Amino acid sequence: MNSRQQPLGGRRRMGRCCLERNQRGLSLIELMISMVLGLIVIAAVFNMYAGSSRSAKFTEGLQAMQENGRYGVSVLQRGLRLAGFTSNPLPVSSFEGIDIASSGISDSGHSSIAIRSEQAYDCNGLETSATSGVAVNVYRLDAVAEQLTCQGNQGGDAMAIVEGVEAFRVLYGIDADGDSTSDQPQQYIPYAADINPEEVVALRFALLVNSGEAIRTRNVSSSFTVLDTTYALEDRKAREVFSSTVKLRNRR
Repeated sequence: MNSRQQPLGGRRRMGRCCLERNQRGLSLIELMISMVLGLIVIAAVFNMYAGSSRSAKFTEGLQAMQENGRYGVSVLQRGLRLAGFTSNPLPVSSFEGIDIASSGISDSGHSSIAIRSEQAYDCNGLETSATSGVAVNVYRLDAVAEQLTCQGNQGGDAMAIVEGVEAFRVLYGIDADGDSTSDQPQQYIPYAADINPEEVVALRFALLVNSGEAIRTRNVSSSFTVLDTTYALEDRKAREVFSSTVKLRNRR
């Protein structure tokens, strides 16, 4: 046997010895480094998820605010354009003894407007046969529930139209120049009990709509002018003012 050659059993024992040394496992330092790297990866993934969630929530809040505001303006425009409507050839100030003037001043206010017209149903979907086909729909702000509501004159509870409404203001366009050939308003004034309904030729309204939920990461102080009134607010909600002007067509 060659002196440089080792017995087969000896080589096997040396191989097992080396293998055992190679399989001793991770050291404490290696384990700590692995844990730190894992925590960094987890933190990065969590931050990405949190940022994505905040962005999605912010976008959803803005979309809801825009949809509510535009829908509220659309509903009010459609309702106000019916002020004083009658199926008679010419608009009249009374229909079978019931006042059908364009706007019911006595039922209105700074944050509400009453619209009279000849319709088969009021805004709550109830028949108006009991009032000779005349509907009186009152649009007003429910400040507690933050809703724009409508209530007809046939009974029933007020129906919510738009959510997230913090303010609702109405100005009355007055044509007081005595010119019967023109029905353009010379001024817009806030509600007063002594407004002459015959001089009201247009209505200007505005809604302050919020996002419903807090969608910002910190409080933001902002002021919003809703026609003739300014509101100073500070919280994490987003807000926007939506406004429009409607000319009253159905007048004497």
